[in-house]
Amino acid sequence: MIKIKISKNEYVLRIEPKEELFNSLLNFAKKEKIKSAFFYGIGATNRCILGRYNEKTKDYDWKEINEQMEICVIVGNLTFKEGKYFLHSHAVLSDKNFKAFGGHLKEIYAFPTIELFLTKINKRIERKYNELTNLFLIN
Repeated sequence: MIKIKISKNEYVLRIEPKEELFNSLLNFAKKEKIKSAFFYGIGATNRCILGRYNEKTKDYDWKEINEQMEICVIVGNLTFKEGKYFLHSHAVLSDKNFKAFGGHLKEIYAFPTIELFLTKINKRIERKYNELTNLFLIN
């Protein structure tokens, strides 16, 4: 990861080819002692796992994608769940036919790159379990 600090609370991040985004962001957050943050960006991937919440099962349905895709937008936040960093991110991707689709991201690798703008939040945001949804929601 390449980082450029543009202000006290703002960074531009470039994820290198074949680098997994979430591992890179978690390592960056630990190193920089970030309390919470939100981020958005663009780029491309050739490998990711995309999902959608299933109301009936109260879990996610996952789809692995192993082809070159444009990342039209990626957006997410960094918070805490049960005392540990937690990333929540969604993306809209487009395939070789320019068909766009999106969902919840579980994993995504940059190829050739992902470019993000990240803003630190100077307060630790926690998530709490919600029985109705079976998810940990911002509290």
